Amino acid sequence: MHLNRNLNRKWVIYGSIIALVAALTTMGIIQVQQMKERSNLNDDIEVAEQLLSVLNAKYASSWQNGTDTQLDGTRASFDTARAELAQPIDSILANDSLFKIAASSSVTLTAMMVSPLYEDMLAELPCSYLPLSVTAEGDLTALLDFIRRLNTDLTNGLVRLVTLSIPEVSDESEPSADIELIIYTYKGE
Repeated sequence: MHLNRNLNRKWVIYGSIIALVAALTTMGIIQVQQMKERSNLNDDIEVAEQLLSVLNAKYASSWQNGTDTQLDGTRASFDTARAELAQPIDSILANDSLFKIAASSSVTLTAMMVSPLYEDMLAELPCSYLPLSVTAEGDLTALLDFIRRLNTDLTNGLVRLVTLSIPEVSDESEPSADIELIIYTYKGE
């Protein structure tokens, strides 16, 4: 009886240790995911700061040269860049950038869900961001190319999560990717 009680205590201790290790592992995985997301956002901030620095350098250079034509050209470039970022979210979707990227990658967009618009600051600039969920179908290579292009060709977008679904060999359906992304829009001053 005493031996049975000791065995039960050992199992309770072992079970507690296993539960603690599982909880710590889960917390570690969540921490790594948050660190990756923070790193991606920091990279985006650095790019925005570099762009702002380049624009400031061009503006300062034009001002020092004192030529009206250079100053007008710089202002036009700046206004064009700001206008691109200041487009309403609806016009970004309407100009079908996502569909063009999908066509370039030879995938088909089968679903698109838009979440509410949120306000945020990006590199100390007031921005709005729109979370989107997109489902694309195509062969695996084309899906991977589409995801890569979303990160490079969609200049005001950021892919946050991708879930690939690869059907069984006997299934006739194509592989698909569920993609969560964010489209940023500059709100202006």
